[in-house]
Amino acid sequence: MTAITETPSSILSRDVNAAGSEIEPDAGASLPWFVANTRPQGEVQARAHLERQGFHVFCPLYRKTIRHARQRREVEAPLFPGYIFVQLDLSQPWTIVNGTRGVRRLLAQGERPLALPAGFVETLQRQMREQGVIALEPAFGIGAAVRIVEGPFAELIGTVERLDATGRVQVLLELLGRSVAVKMRCEGLTAAD
Repeated sequence: MTAITETPSSILSRDVNAAGSEIEPDAGASLPWFVANTRPQGEVQARAHLERQGFHVFCPLYRKTIRHARQRREVEAPLFPGYIFVQLDLSQPWTIVNGTRGVRRLLAQGERPLALPAGFVETLQRQMREQGVIALEPAFGIGAAVRIVEGPFAELIGTVERLDATGRVQVLLELLGRSVAVKMRCEGLTAAD
């Protein structure tokens, strides 16, 4: 799996705009999943309170390295900071989600919340490893040859020197007879032919 760069709100807006209407779940399928925007760093609190009210909640986590004062430690962090997924039956009272501690609001168009595309949450759940953590694997590793596809260095080929947990990549380029390190987003690169 490559680094996930979209937020749940961008996934919803893309699918709503493409179809021109709200995504409807398949008849007979399990309940659809919706996106709740949480307060800053409120994913854990929102999840706990929603689960206490009987809702099914999913908050995918990934491991990231924190560096501070010459120390490194791995922590679990939300894959989509500020968002959690809630399974809802819209024929039941669902508006209480917006009043739950830690939740700002359900993402909606007009008065109705927008359902995620069918299978989106299930795909994330299948990629979970031990203790509910999703392993993010970069599209290319250190030392790989890559082509830059956007920005001022477009079409140049370089070598991946470093990857970080935020999806940024440091690439070494040969410019004017010397090596220059450039940091950029992972999405701006492809594997060199």
